[in-house]
Amino acid sequence: MAQGSTFREMLEFAGTVLILICIGGRCWASLYVGGRKNRELVTTGPYAYTRNPLYFFSALGLAGVGLTFGSLILSAFLFAFTYLVFSYVATREAITLDAIFGEAYWRYCQSVPAFFPRLSRDYDDVLGPSPVTFDSVALRRTAIDSSYFLVAILAVELLGWLQSARLVTPMFRLF
Repeated sequence: MAQGSTFREMLEFAGTVLILICIGGRCWASLYVGGRKNRELVTTGPYAYTRNPLYFFSALGLAGVGLTFGSLILSAFLFAFTYLVFSYVATREAITLDAIFGEAYWRYCQSVPAFFPRLSRDYDDVLGPSPVTFDSVALRRTAIDSSYFLVAILAVELLGWLQSARLVTPMFRLF
């Protein structure tokens, strides 16, 4: 897709939006699980919509990276690849959570999807108190880790500038 075309600009903007949603979503999830992972079954906040919000938001961020490069194909590939990797990791983690929390985790699994969030929930679905906690170390680590997604935006802009200056030429197209 031609650098500067309206469609490409729309893809890049959508990618930036997904990256920002990724960063915000990962920080939101960290406010609920930070410092409590494997010690308490967190079922509120983003965990009331999906059992793995950190993974879901990371997949959105990587899809956003693909879009910032102006490629729907790369975006779809990165999302699908991330989904497959995190599905495997989440399945392994579920074994541990089941061993720790037993029946409560099984009930949680019955009402909350593993990866793709449900768009609504009943207040009856929440399986006990799980207040927002503020673990500044966990939140800072999540914010820093998530901000690496922003590097993709800078890389695309730098690459575009280098191509415009004819300092580099594309070896292949990602769309």
